[in-house]
Order: sequence, then structure tokens, then C-alpha cells
Amino acid sequence: MRGAVAAHGASAPPPATPRLLLATGGSGGHVYPAVALARAARSRGAEVLLLGAENGMEADLVPAAGLPFVGVPTGKFDRQRPDPRAPLRSLAGVWRARRELLRWRPQLVVGFGGFASFPGSAAALLTRTPLVLHETNAVPGLVTRTLARRARLVVVCQPETAARLPRAEVRVVPFPVREERVARETARRTLGIPPEALVTLVMGGSQGALALNRTVPRLIDLVAALDARLWVLHATGPRWLASVGEAVAGRERYRTEAFVDATLAWSAADLAITRGGYGTLAEAAYHAVPLVVVPLPSAADDHQRHNAEALARAGAGFCVPQGDDDALVAAWTALLDDARRAAAARAQTARSPAGGTHTLLETVWPLLTASRKATA
Repeated sequence: MRGAVAAHGASAPPPATPRLLLATGGSGGHVYPAVALARAARSRGAEVLLLGAENGMEADLVPAAGLPFVGVPTGKFDRQRPDPRAPLRSLAGVWRARRELLRWRPQLVVGFGGFASFPGSAAALLTRTPLVLHETNAVPGLVTRTLARRARLVVVCQPETAARLPRAEVRVVPFPVREERVARETARRTLGIPPEALVTLVMGGSQGALALNRTVPRLIDLVAALDARLWVLHATGPRWLASVGEAVAGRERYRTEAFVDATLAWSAADLAITRGGYGTLAEAAYHAVPLVVVPLPSAADDHQRHNAEALARAGAGFCVPQGDDDALVAAWTALLDDARRAAAARAQTARSPAGGTHTLLETVWPLLTASRKATA
């Protein structure tokens, strides 16, 4: 902890309350766990500050959640479309984040993976502020792989991830999901879906997924012919609401929405077709909803495929390659079977136990308070 004194100044008194900085951004799977931890830490009496990309979704989501936010430049290292300016943006972001850490003087930084977390996480090392990394995916991302050995702790959500970080101190903690459920009958009544329906939720993330938006409507007649109970609730994202609506026009049992209330949707669903971001998979597991996962092929390090394959090995659903309509129909049809779907639902309940946010807070709190005492 001598480094914390060097970073903050030996003569300066520590803040009156512990301060926790959370570096996050880029996608909901990185932002929502940070928001959950921030709220829990606040309820324990800590001050929190979230730091991410100045133009990322977090710049809207975090203030909307009533939490303080600082935006810095970030550079995304995209293998599909490399941008030579990305390293310069990252360096500028690290410099700005370092300045923010020296100003605000947190006792602990938690980085939530993804390119948007790199400036805050790297600045923690530069200022000798203790760093914890949070990794959701089965295959650790570039930021986690780069910084893991210098972090005090790496918190992972899947046991498969720990094996890929052999030289870091790792602890497995459930993914922090919004732990709210609605009775199925109530959820369906609110959504206007009959109680006896067999509901497939289609969700491609906060912005929708073009591949799912094109494929599922094309296959609905084939699958619906196999079970008269089938209803579809499809969250298209705002960009594709009109086009998906046109594709399924006249089908009473196919509902399209730009966004859905996630708690209501998961509470109403019997099964779902999704992408492979771990936040989505964890939320589905919390609600015991079996999945047909169509991973995004361009995801960094192919992490969505690895997430989906881990789910499939656990018996909680299927991993289907994008563009393989036959495999999608086969997996979807398999989960229409009541017995097979019930078995997959049981497998889901073991993958995301309740209490993830509380467990994460209990994991980082001793590091936060120990660092604060060291600066006193």
C-alpha cells in the first residue's frame, strides 16, 4: 500500500469516506455491473465515480442512473476495421484519467473490461492506486489479459475464465444482474400475452441485432407450424423496428418492440434467442430461461462464441452459428419440447445464482477499506 501514499501525497489526509472509481463502458455487459456495484457501494457509505468513454453509451446510462460520470477519450482496437488513431486516443484517455485519479484520489479502481475501461485501469497502475479487474467473458479480453498480472485481483464470472489467467489472483463471483422478478401471469398480462402462450423472446442487445432481426421473422412460419402455443416477443432495437414490423405484419402472435422492459420480458419468456454477450446470458440464467445463442462473429476474441459454447456444455441451451438457418430451426424446435426445455431451465439456474452484486461488493470492500487505512 506504500504506492497509494506516493500517488496521493503523504501529507494529504485521506478522504472522509472511502472512494471507489469504476472504469467501464462500451456495452451494457460492462456498464450495468459497474452501475450495480456503484449503487451497492454507495449504500455502504462509499463515494463512487464512474469513468468511461466520453462519447460512449455510458455517458448517457450512468448519469441517468443518478451516478457521477467523467468521460475521457478512448481508442477501440477493432480487428475488423483498424483505426491508426486508436492508440493516440487511448494515450490521451490514459493521461486524462490519470489527472482525474490524482484529483479525486480514490483508494481503489475497479476496471470492468472492454476498451473503454483501459484509460481508468491503466491510470490506476500509473498512480499506484490498487486495481481490481472484472471480467465477464469466458475468454478474457485484451485489457484483462494485459493488466491482470499487475492487478490486486481479477474477478471473473465463469470458472472457464480462471483457467485462462494462470498467473493472476482470480476469484469467481456471479455476474451482478438486476435481481427483480415478476410473476409470469402478471408479466404476460402487462405485455398483452395470453397466460397459456409458449413465449420466445428475441433480444439482440440494447441496439438490436440485424442478423436476428432478419432471420427470425423469415423462419417464424416454419417453427410456428410445430406448436400452436408459440408467441414471439421481439426487441428489435429502434433502428429496425419498422422493417421487422413489416416482415411480420398480420401475425397476431408476433409482437415487435424497439425496447422491452427486461424484467417483464424475461419473466414472461419460456425461451429466448439472443446474442452471446455475457450480461444477456447471465440475466437469462437468473430468470431460468433456456437460450438459443447466435454469437456475433466479429466479437473481440470470439468471446461470444466461447460464452455460448460454455452455456451449451452446461445443458442450458444451444450455440448456433450465424447464418445457419437449419441449425437455428433445430435448436428452437428442440426447446419447444416441454421436457427438454424444463431440463435446460434447471441447468440455467445453476449458472447465475442470486446475490452477485452483494458478493462482488463483499469481494472488493476489504481492498477498498484496507487501502484507505494505508493512506491515513
